[in-house]
Amino acid sequence: MLILGGAIWKRRAAQLAAEQRRDALIAARVAEANAAIEAAKARVAEAAAKEAAAKAEAAAKIEAAKLAAAAAKAHPADGSGTAVADASGGHHHGHHGKGAKGKGKGGDAVAAKGSSSSDEKKSAAKGGRDNAAIDKLLAQFK
Repeated sequence: MLILGGAIWKRRAAQLAAEQRRDALIAARVAEANAAIEAAKARVAEAAAKEAAAKAEAAAKIEAAKLAAAAAKAHPADGSGTAVADASGGHHHGHHGKGAKGKGKGGDAVAAKGSSSSDEKKSAAKGGRDNAAIDKLLAQFK
C-alpha cells in the first residue's frame, strides 16, 4: 500500500510539473505574440505620422506657392510700384490740388481721387512688407 501510494504521488507530481511547463510555454508564446502586435502597431503609427507630416509639408509648400503667386500678382516684379509706394507713403499729394484751394466741385473729386490712390499705395506697401515677412518665416521652416 505504501509502495502504491508512493507511485501515485510521483505520477501526480510529474503531471503537475508537465502542466506547469506547458502553462509557462503558452504564456511565453502569448507574450511574444503580444509584443509582435505592439511592434506592428508602433510601425503603423510611425508610418501614419510620417505620411501626415509629408502631407502637411506638401500642403505648406502649396500654400507658400499660392502666397508667392498672390504676392507676385499683387506686386509686379519690376519693382517700380513698390518704390513709388514707399516714396509717397508719408506724403499726401492730393491736398495741394485744385480741391484744396477751393476752386469748385470738380477739384474736390480730383482731390478725393488723389487721396484714395495714395491710400491704395500705402496698403500695397504695407502688404508687401507683410508678404516678405511671411516668405522669410516660410523659408526658415524649409
